[in-house]
Amino acid sequence: MSGVLHLVGSGPGGPILMELGHRPLRTKQLTERVRDFSPRSIYRCVGKMEAYGLIDRYEEPGVPSTVLLRLTEGLGRPLFRLLRLFGSPSWDELCLLGELWEAGFVEELGHEPRSLMELMEGPHHLTYHQVRRRVCLSTEKGLLEALPHNGNGKTYDLTEKGRRYMSLVAGIGRWRHRYAVADGTPGLTIEEMATMLRAALPLTVSPEHAGMRIDLIVAGGEDRYGHRDTATVHGQVDPEGVVRPFRDAEQPPDGSAAGTINTWFAALLDDHRGRVRVRGDLPLVDACLTQLYGALWEKGRSVSAA
Repeated sequence: MSGVLHLVGSGPGGPILMELGHRPLRTKQLTERVRDFSPRSIYRCVGKMEAYGLIDRYEEPGVPSTVLLRLTEGLGRPLFRLLRLFGSPSWDELCLLGELWEAGFVEELGHEPRSLMELMEGPHHLTYHQVRRRVCLSTEKGLLEALPHNGNGKTYDLTEKGRRYMSLVAGIGRWRHRYAVADGTPGLTIEEMATMLRAALPLTVSPEHAGMRIDLIVAGGEDRYGHRDTATVHGQVDPEGVVRPFRDAEQPPDGSAAGTINTWFAALLDDHRGRVRVRGDLPLVDACLTQLYGALWEKGRSVSAA
């Protein structure tokens, strides 16, 4: 996941993808259209995108023949169509999102706000200065916000904008499932889908269900013994109606929704919830799923394109 975000978000990757999405181009034409980067940077990025399977070269008939770059039908064009739905999102923000995702910061901040020192404790092997740089840049871009904590201290949390970017994480996850991975392997892992759901959960507001608890359960495929691995996102509606995630569930939830990774893709991106297994309070679960779809797909696209 983070690799795709880095590839299109860093350097000229995103602009190259969007230019070639409209028409095949010669390399020189591409360097003239992608004006904010040196030809050398563009050549290097094209090579990486070719290796990833997003771009190929072909010879146009004629004498002499002309070598053109074009997006591949299997990977490049579907990714172009996905990103076009988001209005060509900010490439810098995509790169930062990839860094936050790769370092595990989205997972940690999905649970609760964290200080710099708490973010340092993750399994990412980043130095303090590297953590601080990523957090400060993400705060400047509006993906994170600084909150007062213990006097002069600060904690950091995902902003509404940062949470709505989970729509693009889901979209790229389904693109990976359909085009980039083999043998029906899901485009996100169970833990990644749970992280995405947890980060997006506070976008839902349901004042009429204040105090109630909901579980969102992600299930993997069955092994040969009929066993499924699962990951559960616990949420509770606070007094203002915002559904907040929390780590441990000491009491059974009032309602739950369970599905496989692909079932969650269909519910979040297409509003197709027929295969989601619902238990308990149906109005609570329906309100949560309806708002998640609206926040991630309908509003998420407009925020990403802003």
